[in-house]
Amino acid sequence: MAGVRARYYDGRSSAAREVALAIEPGGVGPQLVVREPGSQDGPALAALDLGAVRIGTRVGTVPRLLQLPDAASIEVLDNAGFDAALARAGATGAGHAVRRLEQHWRHAAAALLVIAAATWGFLVYGVPALGSRAVALLPASVDASIGAGGLALLDRKLFAPSTLPPQRQLELRQAFAAMTATLPHGAAYRLEFRHGGALGANAFALPSGIVVLTDELVALAAHDDELRAVLAHEIGHLVHRHSMQMLVRSSATALLMFGLLGDVSATSSLVAAVPTVLVEAKHSRDFEREADDYAYAWMARAGVPPQRLGDLLLRLAASDGNGGRGGFLASHPQLEERLHARGAESAGRM
Repeated sequence: MAGVRARYYDGRSSAAREVALAIEPGGVGPQLVVREPGSQDGPALAALDLGAVRIGTRVGTVPRLLQLPDAASIEVLDNAGFDAALARAGATGAGHAVRRLEQHWRHAAAALLVIAAATWGFLVYGVPALGSRAVALLPASVDASIGAGGLALLDRKLFAPSTLPPQRQLELRQAFAAMTATLPHGAAYRLEFRHGGALGANAFALPSGIVVLTDELVALAAHDDELRAVLAHEIGHLVHRHSMQMLVRSSATALLMFGLLGDVSATSSLVAAVPTVLVEAKHSRDFEREADDYAYAWMARAGVPPQRLGDLLLRLAASDGNGGRGGFLASHPQLEERLHARGAESAGRM
């Protein structure tokens, strides 16, 4: 080749010297030969084994830098010419293939599609799997810390104190205690009452075992069995640790801390996420179906007619004016789906 335009720096000063580069056969492999500009066959100023030269990565049209063993460097002014010289010498390496792909928009588009598909797959399948695994490794003390902090945040941001009479609260707490008495962590579960305000009729479970029931939902129930059915649904979330799984999935930083470092001090970031995740995002529909399954299994054991939950859901859907798409029903499976899920057992059951 006639020579690839370049600048030589001796490593001792900032002065540059114009040179021409060639890659020629050597004793043990290709050599980088440095000559005076325009001197195709003249004496070499330097000849180095190509393997001893650190060739910088090419980035667009930015001059590539070659680092020489003696601390000197060469700035390549003709990237295309240097690539051609490398190709003729059979020294292109993996980077050459990457650059060729970058220069074809079809290849770039295909790469973007692959990246998008891989990202989607990780979010849909990888994150839930990692979240479940991380939750399984977390001690119960982490759940308790997050749940307590979450309720405090919700009290500041959303709730007002309950106006239910103390006797009514006691009756429902006793019913809740009877429902959780035989569960492995049932002693840590407790029922709290709040005035829902903008949330209206609602119920949800915090990771620590706290179930919150709003005054509005209590007032909407026509029978205590309806409320016990709702409580059974929320206990199902606690048993399967759904709230904790949602929080871990929603906090990539905390997930990395737990998975890589086992640092439970990162719980503060999860606590901050509690109001958004539990009230706005709530649970996935798969979690809701799993909690429904738990509730129906409990109702069957307790002799509670399965339609009790359906009766309350229908009344709630009629009261919110959104056809079952707001409040307690916002993130649950479609109301019609839930009402007919148990159709094989009896008419009107879920």
